[in-house]
Amino acid sequence: MVWNLLVVLAVVIILIIFARKLPQARKLAQTKEASSEEINLYGLIAQADDAFDTQEFNKAESLYVKAAAQDPDNPKIYSRLGVIYLEQKNYYDAKDAFLQAVKIEPDLASRHVNLGIALMGLKDYFKAIQEFKSALKLDPKNKKYQHFLEKAEKSQAKEKKRIT
Repeated sequence: MVWNLLVVLAVVIILIIFARKLPQARKLAQTKEASSEEINLYGLIAQADDAFDTQEFNKAESLYVKAAAQDPDNPKIYSRLGVIYLEQKNYYDAKDAFLQAVKIEPDLASRHVNLGIALMGLKDYFKAIQEFKSALKLDPKNKKYQHFLEKAEKSQAKEKKRIT
């Protein structure tokens, strides 16, 4: 009889221990699920990068759009989409993609330059000049950015002469 009581008591203690550990086990399971989602996202981005590198732009675009749906705050995704659209001479979508990248990461000069290039394609020289100036404020020694600014200013001057 004492042994039965001890066995029942041991089972109850074990159940109490498991009950206390259950919330921690749930958190651990949720963490593992998030990790598998991250793995899927990184796999998606890796596939998109591979397609981008091999210039399979339609495939890369599709994969980056899927990745953006999963990680809407990733500026690299929008930047790559913008480059794809530039390659396709789709300046409107390039502008939108680069604008999103600038919103997420405004302190990176290259984001502003990319947006400026898309604006040049749209012949919006005034806004392009502003973006190139923003890039130069962030990276004043970059000669490439200075060249883009000068090119935009020359294009704007030509446009003004053409209109008048």
